[in-house]
Amino acid sequence: MNTNKTKPHNTVIDARQAIFDKIFKENQELRDQNQELSRTLKSFENLARERETQHQRFEILEEKILKVDNLNSLAAEIQKYLASDFAIPIANIALLEDVKQSSGIEFQNILEQINPNEQVSPPPAVTSISEDDYQRHFPNHAPMVTQNPAQKLVALFEYEPETAPDIASAAFIPLFSNSRTIGVLNLASPDPEKFVPGTPTDAVESLGRKLATVIENNLLTAQLQTLLRTDPLTKLYNRRVLDEILPIEFSRSSRYNHPLSLIMIDLDEFKSINDNYGHAAGDQVLQAVGSLIKNNLRQHDIGLRYGGDEFTIILPYTNREQAQIVINKFTKLAAKSKITVDSETSLTFKMSAGLATYPDFPATSAEQLHKAADKALYEIKENKKQTSRK
Repeated sequence: MNTNKTKPHNTVIDARQAIFDKIFKENQELRDQNQELSRTLKSFENLARERETQHQRFEILEEKILKVDNLNSLAAEIQKYLASDFAIPIANIALLEDVKQSSGIEFQNILEQINPNEQVSPPPAVTSISEDDYQRHFPNHAPMVTQNPAQKLVALFEYEPETAPDIASAAFIPLFSNSRTIGVLNLASPDPEKFVPGTPTDAVESLGRKLATVIENNLLTAQLQTLLRTDPLTKLYNRRVLDEILPIEFSRSSRYNHPLSLIMIDLDEFKSINDNYGHAAGDQVLQAVGSLIKNNLRQHDIGLRYGGDEFTIILPYTNREQAQIVINKFTKLAAKSKITVDSETSLTFKMSAGLATYPDFPATSAEQLHKAADKALYEIKENKKQTSRK
């Protein structure tokens, strides 16, 4: 009898234990789920806080770029700020080629040019992208976030091969303003996790829209400045640029102890061309001289039309012997040139050139160097006149 009464008692205990175990297990699962949910919520909070901080930083950057008044400084400011506050070490702006040509950035580069003898040159803050490449990679003006970007996109940074860093991830943000394509904001990192496909791009897109507007405004100002500094006939710089650039180059030359040469050029018997063939023929000759100078200068040389039939060439980092080689080259090219006036008439022209080189000539100012080159030209012209009279 006792044995029969014990079995139901044990069955009740087993049932209670099973219920307890089930409840315990369910509670444990709930605790695990709550902990996972807490971790997820914490992660979302951190992500939201991080994105809010990022947006605030982008707003600060946007405020900074609104205050910049030229493209080089604008791009350099972006490079600096992205590196310091966003840990993005590689950044620049690639303008569409036709936009860059009209940007006035060439003149800005002259003002800020780097010593060509320096062994390491920093990557340019402003580069270019062709219309075809832009349409190929950004047909809908949509941002591209990628790991191991194509070489054609890496080339937008224009690093020298020996100094090019490894680029493991990148983001390319089209710059589009008022239905006009401006270029691309390029961001890159050696960290493959810095830019991950699928991540939100709204912050950099906002930056890109504001940047495009700022660049477009700068372009309008730069185009006006370019017109003011360009001779409309020869497309060379005008005399105003000589007054702006020569003092800067002279200061660099004296400070860093490198030579600076200045060439003053005058066309021989140019008045007789105007008198005999008309001013239209004279303009053709001036245009030919402008093309000759522009097409045969080195990267750091500056050619300009001083006025009338006088031209000037500024040769930084160039000693007297090297400058004389340049003069010989131009005089030979001029002598070989032929200007077709009409079907029956073609002209040739010759030029005279005066040279002054610092520090061979002990000038104490850019103005003195200019006067020395002008005097050298006058003496050469006088010698030619005297020789022709004999």
